Amino acid sequence: MTDLWPYDGSCDFQTLREEGWKPRPINEYIFKIQTRCNLNCDYCYVYNLGDDSWKSAPADMSDEIIAASANKIRDHALSHGLGGVGISIHGGEPLLRGIRSVENFVEIMRAGLQPLAVEVSMQTNATLVTEDVARRLYDLDIHVGVSLDGDLRANSHRLDLGGKSSYRRVVAGISNLAKFPGLIQGALAVIDLENDPVSVYESIKELGFTSLDTLLPHATWEAIPAGKTADRSVTAPAPYAEWLIALYRHWSTQEGRIRLRMFDDILHLLLGGENSFESVGLGPTQLATIESNGDIELVDSIGFTYAGAADTGANVLHNEIDEILEHPGVICRQIGADALPESCRRCPIVDVCGGGLISHRWDAVNGFKNPTVYCSDMYRLIEFIEADLYQRIDVQLATA
Repeated sequence: MTDLWPYDGSCDFQTLREEGWKPRPINEYIFKIQTRCNLNCDYCYVYNLGDDSWKSAPADMSDEIIAASANKIRDHALSHGLGGVGISIHGGEPLLRGIRSVENFVEIMRAGLQPLAVEVSMQTNATLVTEDVARRLYDLDIHVGVSLDGDLRANSHRLDLGGKSSYRRVVAGISNLAKFPGLIQGALAVIDLENDPVSVYESIKELGFTSLDTLLPHATWEAIPAGKTADRSVTAPAPYAEWLIALYRHWSTQEGRIRLRMFDDILHLLLGGENSFESVGLGPTQLATIESNGDIELVDSIGFTYAGAADTGANVLHNEIDEILEHPGVICRQIGADALPESCRRCPIVDVCGGGLISHRWDAVNGFKNPTVYCSDMYRLIEFIEADLYQRIDVQLATA
């Protein structure tokens, strides 16, 4: 393990507790029930950004691990007074071994989590979704998210293991999911600067999705994203802001627009809200990942930054969930602005930006205590949305 921040003693549990800080319990869990996939997306943090931990992990999550996870999560939730938890099924591709493996997971998990309220979701590439699979997912009463970057051209990164486009199979799967009301939760689209943002939005909307989450490509100060430079100032080139602002201009004027999580979260925070998704805001992160071997890990996307970055040393067979609340990697995602460098804490939009996704702050000098590699993009985007918001408020007040 690195001795860089937060593993340099800055996030010591005992010290923080003596100062009055208390951790928040974990209330959302990502389960890697399959560690293999039938696609080979070139931007995938699991397979193509240097995290090789999947190679030594079991391909499938065993019933023993599922049951042990449910027991530990239930005990953790009840001891902290939580009435319910969120369970998100991920992979690899969760449907790689068929729908029965998903059904089995949900049955064991729900039984083990009683009497908690349980909200189950699943993220899939949809290539294996037949009408029968969709019907059985519907019967499980779960919400399904689909990874899709837009139309055929925009999905050039999402190829199968033979190097062929997955787009038509994805669309066929989406069509099957759409036959069952409320089954589709939303689309995840990774931003490619070569793709037209309006076209991406409209193509996903036309497929029947009611929400979209646009994701910045995973990158760090050690692996600068396409179109960016090593300039850390807020005035640096901001091509991702330009892309997102073009999308916002279109989205914000549309009647019947679908939910766009990044924009909705930014607007919510600008209006005084406190909670949001992990990529924006200063709210505490209450998320953990359970790997196929039972390891309890930090947010899984952090694993591409360096070998072992997601490790906590805990496993559901031997440890309680409470134990990871003392881990620096959990603490640093719950202490708000104290997790950020001085330059971020002085920034006028820090309450909204929140320093960005922690994975995007990594470098080999300061660890994770840096501005996000998308600092200038976040600054320019939030500044633009804030100006637009207050202009709309002024217009409404003037016409009231």
